[in-house]
Amino acid sequence: MNTTLGPLYAVSGAPGSGKSTILPHLLKTTAGTVVMDIDELLEDGQLLGIPIAVPEATPIWPAYRRMWQQIIDMTRRAGHPVLLLSPNTPDEIPIPGATGCLLLDCADDLRAERLRARGDSDRQIEAALEDARHYRGLFDTILKTDDLEPPAIADQVLAWTRSTPTTSPGHQ
Repeated sequence: MNTTLGPLYAVSGAPGSGKSTILPHLLKTTAGTVVMDIDELLEDGQLLGIPIAVPEATPIWPAYRRMWQQIIDMTRRAGHPVLLLSPNTPDEIPIPGATGCLLLDCADDLRAERLRARGDSDRQIEAALEDARHYRGLFDTILKTDDLEPPAIADQVLAWTRSTPTTSPGHQ
């Protein structure tokens, strides 16, 4: 049995950083890399009828991450590289030891503007701003999305995956 796993590139960011916005651009421009957005299985905030995208669901988030780990493992076992978009911090990435972790970030006022435009409440915006401040201290590689259009952000993310060595502890 082949035990070599394809690389996992984890792209993270607090809400409003641009992860979901770049998804269609990544899908158009990646060749051979499987692109996944952890929010794709939320079904408008629910997974199998269980609300998960709410703070009250904190107790089931580890199970959600384990489910994603299984999905990603199946893809990587076939040798495919995976690019995962998620709000997870490096220690929460569904697969320990990702090949590389990249943070998408933007200025707090721009983040608040983006979140207001999508209808988030003041409470949700403040929580996202708090998350963003926390995330900035956890990632070694940060891509600022303030002055970039989504296609350019996607291009820079893909350039990062190409420049990231695949011999890290997460790549077996």
